[in-house]
Amino acid sequence: MHLGRLHLPCFALCLSLSMACEPASERKPPVRPDDTADASASASVTEIDTALGGQIYDKWFKVEGYTGGFSPDAKTTEAIDGVAGPNDDGTLNNRDGQPVANTGHDYRLKNLFGWDLRGTEGVYGPDYQNKSYVRATNLLTDTRTPAELVAWFTRGDDTLPAFGEVLSPAQIEALVGFVVAVRDGALPRPDQIFALSTDAPKNYTLVDGADAAAGTASFGQRCSGCHGDAGQEILIDGDYTVGAFGRMKAYEGWLKVLNGHPGSPMARQSDDAQEILNIFAALCDRTAFPPHDAEHEVADGDLRCGAYLK
Repeated sequence: MHLGRLHLPCFALCLSLSMACEPASERKPPVRPDDTADASASASVTEIDTALGGQIYDKWFKVEGYTGGFSPDAKTTEAIDGVAGPNDDGTLNNRDGQPVANTGHDYRLKNLFGWDLRGTEGVYGPDYQNKSYVRATNLLTDTRTPAELVAWFTRGDDTLPAFGEVLSPAQIEALVGFVVAVRDGALPRPDQIFALSTDAPKNYTLVDGADAAAGTASFGQRCSGCHGDAGQEILIDGDYTVGAFGRMKAYEGWLKVLNGHPGSPMARQSDDAQEILNIFAALCDRTAFPPHDAEHEVADGDLRCGAYLK
């Protein structure tokens, strides 16, 4: 099943990925709807690239087609020292035009809502990794229409950045297309891949029901061409083989397999929840997919892989 492009009603534009990635010289400045604007002015069906939307959710300023040169203001320095954005200093504004401080979120949606899109109810919430900057909104239970979400992400609110100042309308529609597709089950949901845990490192465990042998075959078909048969080519973050990353950070990795990695050649590898789960179960084999070093590896009995760990 391929869901690289999703047809959704209630969007204002009918744009393909090529238009979403138009050169900056051809891109019109984003328009921020006001409070009274009818965000569903057009009921036409729109073709949405959900993989692009997922990469925007992950790290919008690294996706193909974004040319704004944004680099977030560093949270560790007192001076405002970022690059580009509406204020030319690596900050974004809220709905009222006031800069939103970078408290560690780097203006990335995956930080503001978590890798599992569930806000404070999810893996970044106070019961788990306890990230101070994660928002309360659970995007998987939010009931707003696609048009309402487009308006919200475009203009922001008191604390949510107005992404319409840095992303085009087509890019925001792709973002919303991804969120809605995961929310409504047209794309895999995080709870089909991992469960939250207060006991496991990183506060997640892979769910039951995976076929590790099938996952190994999928890895060979989809991943080995770049990462090698044992997943040792192209170290992730300079430290992790694919196997070690999958064993230690599958709560992040599932989003990469689903959408690709922003700023890299990696595109969507699978949009099937069972296949994604199978791949991460396969990566729990430390012999077949060895680590780069002992420091970046799980110990015997690690709960993240559970019974899949070998």
